[in-house]
Amino acid sequence: MDGILLSEATPGKTYTVRDIKDEARLVNRLSSMGLMCGSQIDVCQNYKKQPVLVFSRDTLVAIGRAESQKIIVGGLQNE
Repeated sequence: MDGILLSEATPGKTYTVRDIKDEARLVNRLSSMGLMCGSQIDVCQNYKKQPVLVFSRDTLVAIGRAESQKIIVGGLQNE
């Protein structure tokens, strides 16, 4: 699957969630916040050893570093 891990995404760019690696608990948690495959997200902050901050559906969401390594994003816009 093409794309990069959310933990490697560039702040200030817009991505589309391509896949969430097999972990039902994480998929359920993210989908309850409106983040699912096909969702468009704006990466606001991505510092090493800190949560990744993404903006989606008028909500700012902090995703833990370990969880961000299980989310594949692609479709980079604003290149």
